[in-house]
Amino acid sequence: MRSHLPGDPGSLAAAGTAARRAARELAGASEGGRTAYSALKDAWGTSTSVRLRKEGQRSMAALTEGGRQADVVGAALQTYAAELSELQARARRLVDAADTAGLVIKDGQVELAWGVTGEADLEATRDTAALVSTLQTELDGLTAQHRRRRDRLLAQVLASTRELCEMASNLRLG
Repeated sequence: MRSHLPGDPGSLAAAGTAARRAARELAGASEGGRTAYSALKDAWGTSTSVRLRKEGQRSMAALTEGGRQADVVGAALQTYAAELSELQARARRLVDAADTAGLVIKDGQVELAWGVTGEADLEATRDTAALVSTLQTELDGLTAQHRRRRDRLLAQVLASTRELCEMASNLRLG
């Protein structure tokens, strides 16, 4: 069955886990680098050493911020994966309810299945119309939630990308 809410929660969660693992590794590398650059002042006390230490500290700060951004994006991916999984489960239940009632969901619309669906009965027709309306409202709500949550994730990734681009530019320009 094709999902009415696209996305692969498992892949998103795995990407989030990988990003958070990278964040931890960057934090460790940053700490090791800070220690190494701090040790320069004891081993090498010239003006070159001072300049090198300052540049190194700036680089380590950038490494720390890069790790923080990786953690932020990783957490956002994991949160979205959990939310998407829950939304897709709700969508599957909605599809099952539609199937049970002889309805189909096509292009985001709840409709009567094609063909003969029963005897002409005004009350049954009204009940079916009410069910179509209820299921359509629920589907529209799920679709809107999916869109809002996806847009929130994309905004977080974009904000992180901008931060990283600014940081990289500052490192290049000195």
